Amino acid sequence: MKVVLLGPGLMGSQIACEYALGGHDVVVLARRPDVARERIERGFATAREHGLATAEESDAARERISLAEDIAATEGARVIVESVVEDLVEKQAALEPVVARNPDAIVASNTSSIPITAIGAAIGAGERTVGVHYWNPPLLMPMVEVIRGGETAGAVVAEMTAILRTLGKRPVLVDRDVQGFAWNRLQLALLREAVWLVENGVASPQTVDEIVRDGLARRWRYTGPFQTAALGGASTFERVANLLWPALSRSTSLQDLRQWLDESPETTGPLRERRDPGLAADMHADREHGAGS
Repeated sequence: MKVVLLGPGLMGSQIACEYALGGHDVVVLARRPDVARERIERGFATAREHGLATAEESDAARERISLAEDIAATEGARVIVESVVEDLVEKQAALEPVVARNPDAIVASNTSSIPITAIGAAIGAGERTVGVHYWNPPLLMPMVEVIRGGETAGAVVAEMTAILRTLGKRPVLVDRDVQGFAWNRLQLALLREAVWLVENGVASPQTVDEIVRDGLARRWRYTGPFQTAALGGASTFERVANLLWPALSRSTSLQDLRQWLDESPETTGPLRERRDPGLAADMHADREHGAGS
């Protein structure tokens, strides 16, 4: 199967590697091929480092990836993966000429917040446009949101879901196309409350990170929010919610988040070194026990 990838940033490059490792021919449309190639090489290095591919498998997959600047190279695609910057105008400009050359291809958008229906309408291909929202880093996060747009054909959703499974992914279906879908609505709702706690002097960023990382996430690894409520009792959670929901943050914008972040390489480097091996270990454990198969 021929796959075309638009937007070879850090996420898009790993997605390209994943399709190539899955045995597909991948054309990466890139304005700066040298930068795209370097990012793809980093993707393969991640796969090798964490035992997701051998050196031989990476070498074979690399041969299945070609970089192109000419739209003509995209002809014959079965899947067009879009991972362009989060701007509808930018996505439309990148997609339109490729979609026109491939009238039967599935358009799989990796948008994290723009409605799939809006993207499909902008490029005049609503029936074959589907959301395929990866989570960062794609190679180490097996779950992928598959979002049905207002015009998306059921056959497109089914085919895209099947393709993702052959890549070893764990697709989860989002039935209704709402802004932010499911993952980011949950993630940003938690971030909004985290910011409120820090802004109002309730707890430091470090304390909030610790509570979420070692408290909530520790338990959520085993039970989701509805399952947690079932174990705790519906009546208990209803009483707590009725007291707390009126008091939760109602902020509608986020400004100057960096004042609470340490983005220095000295801090983010060790964080990534702790995160990625942990994610890889989880992936190997899932595969060993057949999770999501």
